[in-house]
Amino acid sequence: MQSRIARTAEELFVAKGFEETTVDEIAAAVGMSQRSFFRYFASKDEVVLDSLERLGLELAVRLEARPLDETEWDSLRHAFEPIVERLADPAMREHDAAVQKIVNASPRLFAAYLGRLDGLQRSLSETLMERAARRPGRAPDPVVLRAVVGGAFACLHAAMVEAVARPDEFGRSLDRTMAALRPAAVC
Repeated sequence: MQSRIARTAEELFVAKGFEETTVDEIAAAVGMSQRSFFRYFASKDEVVLDSLERLGLELAVRLEARPLDETEWDSLRHAFEPIVERLADPAMREHDAAVQKIVNASPRLFAAYLGRLDGLQRSLSETLMERAARRPGRAPDPVVLRAVVGGAFACLHAAMVEAVARPDEFGRSLDRTMAALRPAAVC
C-alpha cells in the first residue's frame, strides 16, 4: 500500500505540482481517507523523501556487507551499486528524474532532501567507523572518514550530473571520477 500511495502521489505531483497537490487529493486518488494516508506517511513531503530513505538503507546494507580488509573508498564505490543499477533501468531512471524534478522545484522539499542526504552521509560515516574499529591496530579518524564519505558523494553527484545527458555512461563516469579522486590514505 505504501508503494501504491507513493506512486499515485508522485503522479499527482508531476501533473499538478508538489505544492498544489493536497493530502486529500492523494488519499482520494488511492481510494482511502486522509486519516488512512497518515498511517503510512507523516506528510506529503515524506512520500517523496521515502525513496531516498529506502535507498539509504540499501546503501548501508551494501556497505556493511563489504569485506573488512577493503579500503573505505572501494567499499563506498561498491555500496553505490544500487544507484548504478537504478540508472541502468530506463523506467527507474525516468521515475527518479521525475522525483528529483519535484524535489528541486520546492525549496522546502529540497531543504528536507539535503537534510536527509546529510543524515545518510553521517550514517555511512558511522558504519565506516565501526568497520575500521573492528580491524586490529587501526585507530579510525572520524573527521577523515566523514571527509572520505563526502568526497565519494561528490563523485556520485558529478557522475549523476553527466548522467542526465548520457545515462548509459553513469557507472563508467562514477568509476572514472572515483579513480581520479581516490584518497592517498584513509584514517
